[in-house]
Amino acid sequence: MSNYVCRYPDGIAGVALLLIRVGYALVAFGVVAALPGGSRVGIALHLAAALVALCLLLGFATRGAALVLGVAIVVALISASPMQQLILAGHVGGCMLIVLIGAGAFSIDARRHGRRVIHLQTKTPDRGADD
Repeated sequence: MSNYVCRYPDGIAGVALLLIRVGYALVAFGVVAALPGGSRVGIALHLAAALVALCLLLGFATRGAALVLGVAIVVALISASPMQQLILAGHVGGCMLIVLIGAGAFSIDARRHGRRVIHLQTKTPDRGADD
């Protein structure tokens, strides 16, 4: 691999990531409803879900929020029915997609970290690589 370019996707891919983030922000509240909890624990879970949903909507700390949501979905998998387990397993895959790809260009993360382009080269300049 001679060159690899890594950046926040824009265009149609960026819009798709925005729609995925919005969808998983809504999923966060459904997962909280599936998790067992008491009255105080339930309030804390709903506040945590609101925070995760807000982070996903805005694209702020998106990878961390998607990871937290993915872990919550795995916990909800334990007490779900077989049909719900299939749906929740698909949601775990979607959360991991966001963790791996990132928020996209239409997010606070892209604004904070800039739309950088990183080029990885096989030969370093000190070894006589041609630039």
